[in-house]
Amino acid sequence: MGAPPAMPTTSPPAGGPDADEGARPPTKTDPLAGFALIVAAVAQRDRDSAELTADRLDVGQRFSDDFASACEAHVKPAMQAVLERLQQLGGGGLIEEHPGGEARFPMPRLTLWMSLKGDMGEPRLDRYPYLQLEADVQDRKVQVDEGDMWRGAGGNCSGRVGAWEVTDLTIERVTEELLAIARRSAGEPPG
Repeated sequence: MGAPPAMPTTSPPAGGPDADEGARPPTKTDPLAGFALIVAAVAQRDRDSAELTADRLDVGQRFSDDFASACEAHVKPAMQAVLERLQQLGGGGLIEEHPGGEARFPMPRLTLWMSLKGDMGEPRLDRYPYLQLEADVQDRKVQVDEGDMWRGAGGNCSGRVGAWEVTDLTIERVTEELLAIARRSAGEPPG
């Protein structure tokens, strides 16, 4: 048996193999030349993946920024107006905000908890009506959770009820939704 043919031991230049030298199929004189094609394909996939990831992060950040802006301009004022009216009428409530990035609250979220009579204790899904809006950055939707329980009674809804677009976050829409939740909580027919 003869010895295997000698293999070149030089490394390609620091910038990677150039197209003429390294990106050619294996030959009898250089059976390892095909590795250049494989390495080049992997490098291209990595570049494409990094670019796609950066694009997704940019889109996600824009959505998150749009959600935060809509909350400041429309959602918080609507929630604050409802809270003030409840307090004038002998009720109460609490606006709870989480910016996201926390272990327990990974996505930005804004919630209004309502008490239809008296001050509010610790917010609980089975005790107080609420509207919660959470930015789903991955799907670029606003996840909507509602609860219409009042002191363990009231309606029968607690949890995810749908998804809105950021453009749905208007003072009118949020106010209408909060009024509907309060009506269901008090056992009133819609309208």
